[in-house]
Amino acid sequence: MSLAKSAEKIRKADFEARVRFLNWPYLDERIENEFKKLQGKGHDTSVLGGLFLYPAKDREPIISSRAPTSRFINSTNILTGKRNLGFLKINEESGKLENAEEKNAQLWYSQSPSGHVMVFVAPYQSNIGKFDESEIIIGKYKKPGEIDSCEIKKHFAVFFKYCACTSLHNSWGIQNYIYRRYLVFNDFRYKATFQAKAFKALERIIILILGGAAVWATLYVGGKI
Repeated sequence: MSLAKSAEKIRKADFEARVRFLNWPYLDERIENEFKKLQGKGHDTSVLGGLFLYPAKDREPIISSRAPTSRFINSTNILTGKRNLGFLKINEESGKLENAEEKNAQLWYSQSPSGHVMVFVAPYQSNIGKFDESEIIIGKYKKPGEIDSCEIKKHFAVFFKYCACTSLHNSWGIQNYIYRRYLVFNDFRYKATFQAKAFKALERIIILILGGAAVWATLYVGGKI
């Protein structure tokens, strides 16, 4: 590739990234609109520990800098508050009793340095135990404009189901475990690993089958069977 072609590719990528950053505020607005629709459902949201919206633009030091959203890597978090689980546990460090709690299940939208967007969910964090996964990618988009209100509704639905699957008192069911595994499998970071393991397992099975077939063929030719 010539110098001119290389420079042109980078120049084009820089421009496209800039456009993606400029489009983030519209995604923030769509997320906020869907979040507002939940405000009239306080009886249900309180069961989850409450729901809170935290766009990066409303956090320090970004607020003080007054920098436009096109000048920093954006993110928007929806997270739960604290849930009292209704019993006490011994704090291993202090030796004192404390409330068993879970908190901070999250759905968040994160922008890469190139302006692409990934959508994550994270399980409840508890002082009782933790889950195998710390976060799962449930969506990957080339630009913020690809995430319309319908997509956001889908993300919210996945998040709420994931909250139910990872809340301690409800997490034991096999269906919840299968759903969590399903989400992990569809996370592109793990999918390749699972596929590689499945391929190796299949390869071993085929080798065993072929090996067994070869033995049977030898015995047959030799008149042993």
